[in-house]
Amino acid sequence: MADSIKCPNCCANLIFDADKQVMFCEYCLSTFTAEQLENTIVPEAPLDSTAGDRIHAEGAEEHIKKSLMDEGVQFICNACGATVVTDKNTSATFCAFCGSPAIISQRMTDEFSPDFILPFKYGKEAAVKKFFEWCKGGRWTPIDFVSEKNIEKLTGLYVPFWLFDVKADVDMQGTAKNEESHSTGSTTTVTTTEFKIRRYGSLTWKHLPFDGASRIDDKMMESIEPFDFKKMVDFDPAYMQGFFAERYDYTGDQVKPRMWERVKSYIRQEVSPTYSKFNRGVKIEKDDTKLQELNLHYAMLPVWFLHYSYGGKDYDFCMNGQTGEVAGIPPVSRLKRIILFFAVLAVVAAIVRLIAGLILGGLVG
Repeated sequence: MADSIKCPNCCANLIFDADKQVMFCEYCLSTFTAEQLENTIVPEAPLDSTAGDRIHAEGAEEHIKKSLMDEGVQFICNACGATVVTDKNTSATFCAFCGSPAIISQRMTDEFSPDFILPFKYGKEAAVKKFFEWCKGGRWTPIDFVSEKNIEKLTGLYVPFWLFDVKADVDMQGTAKNEESHSTGSTTTVTTTEFKIRRYGSLTWKHLPFDGASRIDDKMMESIEPFDFKKMVDFDPAYMQGFFAERYDYTGDQVKPRMWERVKSYIRQEVSPTYSKFNRGVKIEKDDTKLQELNLHYAMLPVWFLHYSYGGKDYDFCMNGQTGEVAGIPPVSRLKRIILFFAVLAVVAAIVRLIAGLILGGLVG
């Protein structure tokens, strides 16, 4: 059974309006905040096709538990009674028959229950507008690429993320060299000085995000960071109404290697500027840095995914649903490159003619 949040006034399904940050009823036009609708998700039994009455069939719960173990999982839409098949990791979706939003709450219980959710700030229209603004800012983007007719699919998805709080006790030792040159007349003296160096101190990071879904590209997710975690709230399924959602299939332990590698790169970024006065480089000979995981949280973060068709090719983009940061590689306009080539050629030719005129004029004079 799929759950949904009903309008207290007319009992229609509500959706989350990201632009206005409220729950919205498309039928009676009522709006509600998530706090007003707390604890209002109520699963309903499907319609009996023969009697037309809603029934609570015995064994339905066991059927759901059994089906959750399968690759393709069925749920019953509580708006039209249709049976819909989803991927086993889908936690929020839409009924393919009536279009009603549906939350499969059984997939968000126990270890799959999120701690936090970062609500969408950009709705669909705002996301498309933001994407087009990004495309128009591209120097080589084809002019006709920015067209709504080319948008094949724009999907708002809550992506499962692991958020790490990490502390690093840095302790690095090595050798640094500095080279100076002095000239006296025609003689140049080069002096190389070697130093023993040590860098130590504590660094902390809060809410380092790593997606926990195997089918979502990690690099794409990193490229739309950072998220504004000040806007994050305790998990409330009300924010998921009208969007898709995944649950993780990579555990926190499985993504830890990625997290440690990023932390190490952050340490290098912090320490490297302190080497700037050593012009012959630094060699780290001993690294006793200790890394410590302080906290781990499971959160649902908002991402817009856009599949774009242009010139017979497909392009994929994603946008941070909270900050509007866009990632992806748009096509390159051949026409713009040709125009630039001939423009540069014309400028070069004009310069050559000018220089030639000056030289010939000087010779004649």
